Amino acid sequence: MSNILDIPQIPEFHLDVLQRDLHIGFGGDIAKRLRKARWTDETCSTKVFPDNVDALLGDFIIAQSYEDQVYVQAQGSDLTKQRLEKDRQRDVLYKEIRKTVDTFATLSIFPEKQQKALVMQPIMQKYNIQPDGGIEAQTVATDQWLQEQLRNYQCELAARELGIYDSINQLKTLNDEIQQLTADRNDERAQKTTAELKTARLQTDQAFRALRLMLNAQAITQADNYLYTELIGSITETIRYYRQIADDRRRTSRRVSVKSDIVGNKLYATVSGWTWERLIQDGKAALAIDADATPQRIVSTDKKALKAGGLLLALAGAPVQPADEIDVEKEYELIALG
Repeated sequence: MSNILDIPQIPEFHLDVLQRDLHIGFGGDIAKRLRKARWTDETCSTKVFPDNVDALLGDFIIAQSYEDQVYVQAQGSDLTKQRLEKDRQRDVLYKEIRKTVDTFATLSIFPEKQQKALVMQPIMQKYNIQPDGGIEAQTVATDQWLQEQLRNYQCELAARELGIYDSINQLKTLNDEIQQLTADRNDERAQKTTAELKTARLQTDQAFRALRLMLNAQAITQADNYLYTELIGSITETIRYYRQIADDRRRTSRRVSVKSDIVGNKLYATVSGWTWERLIQDGKAALAIDADATPQRIVSTDKKALKAGGLLLALAGAPVQPADEIDVEKEYELIALG
């Protein structure tokens, strides 16, 4: 038997710190390598490894496949697609309304229309609606503006004079539909999907840990078997690749790296690609919003920041409440990092 210190071993790899897309990618790559190594030929009729090893290979492939299925289901939500399309239509319509108002507000050659536009313009500016911003924030601001617009008789007359009264009512219909789609998406089924994804990810992690231990043990007891050496080397190379990607994300995103989450075009932030758990371990304090919750929830790794952030948002009129706990896998809308 060769020197035990020279026998290749799969290094420890904490899959729990990987972002969701990297976790899915890593699991898929490992599963491909295992399938290739598992059988002696393409007919999948004769196994390469003994039953105790093959069983763990199979467990990981099954766990990874299940996680991938749940992930695809979460990404392909029909409610999410409908919500995005309604938001796109709302953005276009609101920009047209705002452009009409702003244009007539500057046209002194049409004094009556200019006067009406100057009635509407301050109220629109008051709510600072951002068509290309987050869906939730835009929905709340649009609803507040529409309530004031539609119950103010002078604003109604102004909208009719400018020829945008029907467009405003159409905008209200779209905004109401988005509110309903948001509520439907956050119902029991959506929560169940999130729970399923957590469970699937945990099962993949557990299957990988068991497989790693078994392959490392077999490499020691079967030191002359090159099959284990090849498979261990292949897995180790995959770990090195994904570890490098994760490290690169952290280095290039020291302040904030922003990406679109699967639930819509709302921008969510991760700090250096780290989960909340990693932030806590590193001693950082961060404040963020879980904008998908109803009402929105404030989350933080620091109690003082949690209290201050909740107060500021409450004063700003945002319906928020502190979160009981932080989901270490979820991505939140980052407000501040200290």
